Amino acid sequence: MHKMTRRQVIAMIPSSTVLLCPAILNAQTNIDADWADIATTAPIGENYLIEVPAGPAEVDVTALLPGEVTVIARPTDDETYGSTGMIQYIAVHRRTDEQIAFGAANDRAGTVQNPAYFVANLVCTHRGKAIGITGNPDAPFACTDRGDRHSSVYDAAGFGVSGASEDEYLSIPDYTLTVTDGAVVIQLT
Repeated sequence: MHKMTRRQVIAMIPSSTVLLCPAILNAQTNIDADWADIATTAPIGENYLIEVPAGPAEVDVTALLPGEVTVIARPTDDETYGSTGMIQYIAVHRRTDEQIAFGAANDRAGTVQNPAYFVANLVCTHRGKAIGITGNPDAPFACTDRGDRHSSVYDAAGFGVSGASEDEYLSIPDYTLTVTDGAVVIQLT
């Protein structure tokens, strides 16, 4: 089993009132300016990834604090990940109390196994580019391709609120999340 360390925290997504207006989301994140020349093949913070081999894997994410995100990377032969170098990037976001409440009202039925943790594939539904972690609680996920016809932004439930993927959800990996005796383990199938 792989164990997450504190160095593998990609970002802190603090609590705030979640606003769903796309114009406000884009203004708050300032993604277009900040991400002008980043790679579109991997999420930001690639030096902090938890790397696992292809196939089933177990990762202990107990070290995540409320509001923090870590990213698991594993090779795949699934063509869905062609634009990310055949690497499946999976975000594990431990939610704050406010984010849990937002999720209760906005998560897709059947996709969240534990309301305290949001797990999603970091691949854009538009053209398969990598999704980055913005650190903004209102728009924590955004496509790394900031071109005029791309620029997807997703809310804390993985729902596209602006850009080419508006009204679409991030995909959810096949996983099982178990919380026992204070340990939190994600099993990827």
